[in-house]
Amino acid sequence: MPFAFTEQGIAMLASVLHSDTAITATIQIMDAFVEMRHILLRNGGLVNRLSNVESKMLEQDARLLEHDHKFDTIFEAMDRGELQSKGLYYNNQMFDAYVFVCGLIRQAKRRIVLVDRYVDEKVLAMMLKRGEGVSATIYTYDKSKVFEVDLATYNAQYADCPLKVLPSYGMHDRFLFIDDTAYHFGASLKDLGTNTFFFTKEEFTLEEVLKKSEEIRSKKEFDE
Repeated sequence: MPFAFTEQGIAMLASVLHSDTAITATIQIMDAFVEMRHILLRNGGLVNRLSNVESKMLEQDARLLEHDHKFDTIFEAMDRGELQSKGLYYNNQMFDAYVFVCGLIRQAKRRIVLVDRYVDEKVLAMMLKRGEGVSATIYTYDKSKVFEVDLATYNAQYADCPLKVLPSYGMHDRFLFIDDTAYHFGASLKDLGTNTFFFTKEEFTLEEVLKKSEEIRSKKEFDE
């Protein structure tokens, strides 16, 4: 264990040691303690600010622990196959919502199908969370030139697990199919957590969701 001298200990030591060297050393150490006290008095504001910073860091650590607990709960549920059947995410919960959707994607064993009017590179990044051999298809309407470039770049790099993007017609709501399980989302995947949204697990099939879209597509092709 280390040895430490206190101011009182030095005073006691000086009462029993009387050599010139001991007296000189005692005076120097006492001067150091006095100067230390003066420094603390002169910089009291700095000490308080450091204490405030420490307090804020402890509060931040507590929030991080809370987030870690949420993520652990999600991952434990994933291990048990007990992901939520419905839920509500509030605005500014972008990361929590992102982690939740990525957890759904990781659950897929055969296929992932997303029906979403608006998609971007964030959605492509989410699809990278899927397991090996799991197919991914996106039905979307608003396929911009920028997204086409993003998709081509994605498929060029991940040629062994490409994304298929198909057009959808007359679709407003957003659906995510994990194998045969359907999730209905109140917001596009790229915007999850930006505003408050609700999601639910549904009983309908992909074929039921796409039926009307296929009818509109067929009529459109016939008219053309």
